[in-house]
Amino acid sequence: MDQKNRDIGWWLRVALDGWRDLPGPRYRRLAAALTAAVERRLIAAGDRLPAERPLADALSVSRGTVVRCFDELAASGVVERIQGSGTFVRARPSWTGALPGHGAGENPASALLRRRHAGESGTIDLSLSVPAGTDHLPPLGALDPLAEAEGHGLHPAGTAELRTALADHLTHRLRLPTTAEQLIVTSGTRHALALLAAAAVPPGRTVVAACPYGGGLPGTLAGRGARVVGVPADAWGIDASAAHRAASRLSAPVLHVDSAALGASRREALLHTARRTGALVVEDLAQAGLYLGPGDGPAPPLAAADDGVVAVGSLSRTLWAGLRVGWIRAPEALRDELLHVRPAHEPAPGVPSQVWAARLLRAVDDAWLERLRQALRARRDLLLALLARHLPAWRPEPSVAGLSLWAALPVTDSETYAHLATRYGVVVAPGAAHCVCGRHRAGVRLSIAEAPHRLEAAVDRLAAAWEHHARDLAATP
Repeated sequence: MDQKNRDIGWWLRVALDGWRDLPGPRYRRLAAALTAAVERRLIAAGDRLPAERPLADALSVSRGTVVRCFDELAASGVVERIQGSGTFVRARPSWTGALPGHGAGENPASALLRRRHAGESGTIDLSLSVPAGTDHLPPLGALDPLAEAEGHGLHPAGTAELRTALADHLTHRLRLPTTAEQLIVTSGTRHALALLAAAAVPPGRTVVAACPYGGGLPGTLAGRGARVVGVPADAWGIDASAAHRAASRLSAPVLHVDSAALGASRREALLHTARRTGALVVEDLAQAGLYLGPGDGPAPPLAAADDGVVAVGSLSRTLWAGLRVGWIRAPEALRDELLHVRPAHEPAPGVPSQVWAARLLRAVDDAWLERLRQALRARRDLLLALLARHLPAWRPEPSVAGLSLWAALPVTDSETYAHLATRYGVVVAPGAAHCVCGRHRAGVRLSIAEAPHRLEAAVDRLAAAWEHHARDLAATP
């Protein structure tokens, strides 16, 4: 059917038929239905999705539900959002190219999204590196999040209470001196990266990033025409020498750095590279504070030594992903530009989420953070021991920071195994879904955030799936 003849009724009757019967929250049901429509070629690369508000009205859902759906599709590389034009189905860049033996529209990122949606109630999801619940949060007691709310509730940079709490957290917990005026509240790290892409990454600019990468940077930037160059990384962070070689060959690149485990020598080398090459440094602090290695921890953030560094982060890894709260710390000129482009993007989280986030940040202290790190170290060590016992052919890399670890499998590509593991009740992230250089397709990313008994059950299922996969490989001519 010609796209120009697709009215809103066509989208409801054809592309989204049966979406309400899918599992999960409404925005994920919509995302799953649209992903399936792409895979079935009902909608093709370049096709424009309906505008958010008319689609929401036709579906009898809130506009926020459609916005979250489109955000998830964009983060998975299924669509791209072009400021002032709309949301379009993406042509697949090389890092998400179709896999042998899969449908023409299938790619690692959208396949992972589909597996998450298809999981049954007993499925253990190890592909999401965020806390698996809220039982670790500090107690707040009774709280009415609207008791002190005033005015229209629309705060372009976020509420003053939350920005003040975030500034205090960054200053005293992460050793990054910050004022509330330097911050913009976002709906997570991916939203922060999307705003930065719109304000500071013109089409064609090259981004140098560690590979494999655990967040949504490639999906956020590839649709804008940015080229992503992957450089090696280890448990301690990006290889500073490799990043320097890559940036030195480029004109004013963007250098993306996760500094959660970064030592002082790498930090200084990366800052030197930025100054020599004119690179814009985007520092990801989503995992900052979750250092699990030996010694006193990483060096202070790069942004503490250079005001030109743009820092982004969220509360999803430390507190709870359900808050949907992130932030950007930017120089004044860039902050003004970010606020200028913001109206075309998702606004800040709702005031209740911001109130809860601010109160939780106030309740966090050093003792609570240390207990959290101790629990994560214990779960990491448990998962490593379980893998060594039940899957000795795998080569896991102990994590030094954050809520996940990577394991190399003795296969050329882990996508087929990841698909099979879902049938055994475990969702894992295949390497191809988080790789921009093509060299990490054999790996899988595993969350360490689940409770110990669920990690034990997950490895039992992964081992059973691996036996099945090994038999299939042995039977292949």
